[in-house]
Amino acid sequence: MRARHSEEHGNDNERWLVSYADFITLMFAFFAVLYATSQKDTEKAKEFQESIKKYLIKAGVAGTGAAGNPAQLNDAVKYNSPIESPIPTYNDAKPDTARVLDQVEVFIESHLSKEERKKYILDLAADEWGVRIVVPSGQVFARESDKFNPEALAFVNKLSDLIRQTRRKILIEGHVAENETGPFKSTWDFASVRSLNLLRYMQKTQKLASTQLASASLADSKPLFKGERAADNSRMEIILLNSDYEF
Repeated sequence: MRARHSEEHGNDNERWLVSYADFITLMFAFFAVLYATSQKDTEKAKEFQESIKKYLIKAGVAGTGAAGNPAQLNDAVKYNSPIESPIPTYNDAKPDTARVLDQVEVFIESHLSKEERKKYILDLAADEWGVRIVVPSGQVFARESDKFNPEALAFVNKLSDLIRQTRRKILIEGHVAENETGPFKSTWDFASVRSLNLLRYMQKTQKLASTQLASASLADSKPLFKGERAADNSRMEIILLNSDYEF
C-alpha cells in the first residue's frame, strides 16, 4: 500500500510538466507567427490573405445560384471576393449598399476571368455614396486619348450590363494622373471627356435613361497613389449610388 501511494503521489507531482510543455509549444507557435509576419514577402502575404478569406465565407457556397445555375446578380450570395487587393480609401457603407456590393462581386466573379479582373478592376468598395468600381483608364482608353481601346470593349459591355441590372443611378468620375492632359488643354477637360464618353457608351448599349446617369471631372485632384504607381491615378470611378440618392 505504501509503494502504491508513493507511485500515485509521484505522478501528481509530474502533471505540471504537461501544462508546461503545452505552454512552451504555444509560445513557440506565437513567435513563429511573429517571425513569419515580419518578413516582407508580398506573395506569401497575399496567399495568407486569400486563405483567410476562403475560410471566413459562408459554408456551402459553391459558386452557383438557384437550381445549380451559375450565380447571377439577383442571387443573394457572397463568396470569395474577386478583388485581390482593395484600396482602403473609403468609409463604411449603408447595409443595403453592402448587399449590392456582394451582388456586384458575384457578377464580377461569374462574368470576368481572373485575367480580366486583374487587368480592368483596380478596386471595388462600398462607401457612403454607394458601390464604387475603380477602373484603370490606361486599359479602357488608348494611350493619351479619349478613344476606347478596342480590346477593352468586351469588358465595357459587361460592365454596362452590370450597371443595367443593378437599377441604380450611376455617377462616373473621371480622374487623370498629375498633369495628364492628353490632347486637351487641361486635366479637367481630359478627365471630363473620358467620363462622358464612357457614360454615353453605356447609355447607348444598354438604353439607360438619362435621369439615371451623371458624370463628373475630378482631374488630378484626388490621387490614390504615389511614386511608381502614380500612373494608376488615371482612372474611372463608376459609382452605383445609394437608392436614396437624388441628382
